[in-house]
Amino acid sequence: MKLKTYNITYRPDPGNRFNNVTVTYKANSMNEAKLKFYKEFPSQKKADYLEIHSPLENYAIDRENQKSAENQNNNTMKKFNILNLFKTVNEYVMQLTIMLIGLIPLLLLGVVLFGDDFFLGNIVVYNIQNILDSMAGFVGIVTLLVIVYFYSKLSDKK
Repeated sequence: MKLKTYNITYRPDPGNRFNNVTVTYKANSMNEAKLKFYKEFPSQKKADYLEIHSPLENYAIDRENQKSAENQNNNTMKKFNILNLFKTVNEYVMQLTIMLIGLIPLLLLGVVLFGDDFFLGNIVVYNIQNILDSMAGFVGIVTLLVIVYFYSKLSDKK
């Protein structure tokens, strides 16, 4: 954000009204320029004459500041688009799938070690048996090989 220019005219000698001095400050607002002036010239707080002028170039600076503010707002709006939304959802679904596929070997190992009463393990074994039975043996084995192939592809992407 660019600072505006403010010209402050004052009388160093209150008795001489023809002796005016002008100083220039860069500030965001007229009040800020006035505070800078009083900080530099504290004796002028009691003076009865003080003029603050804003040159015409400040209008151009206002327009530039407004455009830069609008551009910042537009940039934040452009960052949200539907492709980012789909990408995020796709990543969550992929991570969830990897987690569920990773549970299959653990459940099978649990059935081998603890028997059919192991948590959800018997369901996994039963479903794998159904795949093999419904696809006439050899086709079931090919299906299992395809599942293992995709499992290895998913685990490589981690």
